[in-house]
Amino acid sequence: MYELIIENEQGDRLTFNDLDSMYVITDIQGLNPPKATIYTASSALIDGGKYTSARAEMRDIKLAFSIEHSAEYARMQMYKVLRIKQPVTIYYKSEYLDVWTIGYIQTISPSYGAKKQIVTVDILCPSPYLKGAQEIVNELSSTLKKFHFPFASTSIPELVMGELQSLSIIDIENLGGIETGIIFELYARNAVTNPIIYNYVTQEYIQIKYSMQSADLITINTEKGHKTATLLRSG
Repeated sequence: MYELIIENEQGDRLTFNDLDSMYVITDIQGLNPPKATIYTASSALIDGGKYTSARAEMRDIKLAFSIEHSAEYARMQMYKVLRIKQPVTIYYKSEYLDVWTIGYIQTISPSYGAKKQIVTVDILCPSPYLKGAQEIVNELSSTLKKFHFPFASTSIPELVMGELQSLSIIDIENLGGIETGIIFELYARNAVTNPIIYNYVTQEYIQIKYSMQSADLITINTEKGHKTATLLRSG
């Protein structure tokens, strides 16, 4: 058994396959790996061809579901979430999979007049890959707690109740089946000039040629198609 949820930008949701759901899925396509386009080059002196590159095509999710009761009301609720040209977030969860992706509604076709109405929806997802719903978060700094029970202290200097420790290296494992980007958040507790993030395995690095002020937050996204570096200062 699986659960499918479609959510619009305002947070309105359609939930499928619940015990008391108004909508029950009858057919779904597009959850399998997307089609790949392979590019090759040929030469007059060589038989066959030579591989040059490949790309994954956009994901096309086709969904068919039945309206179980309150047909007119269910259609109105459906149209609040499923609006042509508008983006939706699709959540899919089964025993072994918990993923999501963003798509855009292409067509909505209800079977008006049928004894049990069937609605077909075509959703085009520009990104071909499904993303894991569970994020992996690692911190390079943490607070080491040193205060465990109530007591009175008159010592000079005062006792240290906690200590901020920083790590220089951390391992991050990609549990997915494809290469993916990563999101870095650099928070400055004090002024920082030209911060650098190193990959000690490949000797590659990302450097921000900028002077960060105290409480600045810089977010770096290395995901393909979404590469950005954003500064947040004073809200």
